[in-house]
Amino acid sequence: AAVSTGFKELISATMEAEKRLTEINTILQVNSKQLSIFKDEIFAVARGTASSFETVASAALELSRQGLNTEEVLGRMNDAIILSRLSGLDAAASVSGLTAAINSFSASGITSAEVLNKISVAAQNAAVSDKDLIEGLKRSGSVAVSTGVEFDELLGVIAALQEKTSRGGAVIGNSLKTIFTRIQSAENIRTLENLGVDVTDMNGALLSSLGIITNVAGALKDLPSGERLNIAEGLVGKFQIAPFLALLED
Repeated sequence: AAVSTGFKELISATMEAEKRLTEINTILQVNSKQLSIFKDEIFAVARGTASSFETVASAALELSRQGLNTEEVLGRMNDAIILSRLSGLDAAASVSGLTAAINSFSASGITSAEVLNKISVAAQNAAVSDKDLIEGLKRSGSVAVSTGVEFDELLGVIAALQEKTSRGGAVIGNSLKTIFTRIQSAENIRTLENLGVDVTDMNGALLSSLGIITNVAGALKDLPSGERLNIAEGLVGKFQIAPFLALLED
């Protein structure tokens, strides 16, 4: 009975593996030799990360859906699984977060390994979870780039706000998206200039949203709390006052 059960489970696992590979190859469209090599790599990543074939194959499937070729899928697959184990996110969510971070900051040439390493270091040094960091990056990365914020700066801001507010990475990411956008709006730029806040560099170019926020913090630090609160609400709206003030204080 035990032998019979073992063979049944082996056949079932083999069928499931072949099913997953067929799904992946529907997207990748590689030949049988390349698919065999790809399967071996999936098993190697599963062994190296102490994960199941199902988990790694799910990550590979999600990566292939991102429009990556075989080499790129293999390059990111291991990092995605490690992130999944560190953060507690499932494979699909880890792939989504990792891909969003890479795509948002693609101009800097950042790799999945660099994203993973930076997240791990930030999580250890700031006592913030990997999950909160990747969720925050996923939601605010594209806006951060468009307003001149670099990857390391954004990661530091998310970690700092999580420590100060304990709001969670997803909420913080959405807040930063709003704050970064509003702080560079034409109306707020005029308001800040009237307050004597520097919003441009020596060449007259608009500062990054984080650079402007840094100057706002310096300009408002000696004002009464009530006045600071009114100015903050005017700049970012009443729903983002708490994270904005925490950002100014950091």
